Amino acid sequence: MSGILIAALAGLVNPQAAPSPSSLEPYAAPVIRPFEPGSDFGREIAEGDAASPPRRRPLTAPVTVDAYDGAYEATPTDIEVAYDQGVASAERRADQTAGPLDGLWRISDADGRALYDVLLMDPGVGPVEGGWRDGRDGGGAVSDGRTLTLEGLPEGGVGVIGLERAGEGWRGRLTVDGRSRSVTITRPD
Repeated sequence: MSGILIAALAGLVNPQAAPSPSSLEPYAAPVIRPFEPGSDFGREIAEGDAASPPRRRPLTAPVTVDAYDGAYEATPTDIEVAYDQGVASAERRADQTAGPLDGLWRISDADGRALYDVLLMDPGVGPVEGGWRDGRDGGGAVSDGRTLTLEGLPEGGVGVIGLERAGEGWRGRLTVDGRSRSVTITRPD
């Protein structure tokens, strides 16, 4: 009896795999066919053949970035042109809707020394978020349009700047841990 029990348990522990359902179905061509080369694929096209596209001279050496002018590339297809136009259009729309704090800014003290670089994303509506860095450390930055708060500063945790427009940039007083000093906020060179 124990031999029958062992054989039964062996069948449960190591059952035979059933064939995959996909192996039981006959082959059917895909709805969308993969790329298929044309009838002239791999054929050498004679020079001056009216049906052949203009030939570019083969590259004989690597092309450096400084020498790049795109002359050796094929003309973009209509789909590639439409894609590039869509990307450019989306970038213009994003720039047009961006708020005044959007982008990279440098916070400098009264002597012109750079204190922090701040990258802000200002969608034009709602909170402005970003981050700061000073070469040693970094942290978060948020703004409501009237104040800019730098979180996680090494000298005291949180710094707050009351923002006032000053030409193309901003000015204000940076307050950290009860100490205050004048700062300017400008686009870096």
